Amino acid sequence: MIFEGIKLMLVGMTTVLLFLIAMILLIQLVSYLTRGATERELASLEEERKRQAEARKQRRKAAAAERTADSDADQDIAVIAAAVAAFEAEKFARS
Repeated sequence: MIFEGIKLMLVGMTTVLLFLIAMILLIQLVSYLTRGATERELASLEEERKRQAEARKQRRKAAAAERTADSDADQDIAVIAAAVAAFEAEKFARS
């Protein structure tokens, strides 16, 4: 009875081992057959990353230019406000 149990265990383990070996071989075969598509996909991903990096650089440049424009506008507003304040101070000083 024990011998039959051991025999069944060995048959089961052998079956699982053979299945796993077959699965590994099939995965390697699929990997070998699709290597061209994989290389094209990796090249496409690399190209997309380069385009995204370039787009980020352009957005940063645009944001920096916008900040500079905002700074110039803020400076213009400050100059106009100072001129109005000086005019009003002069006007009230004469009264």
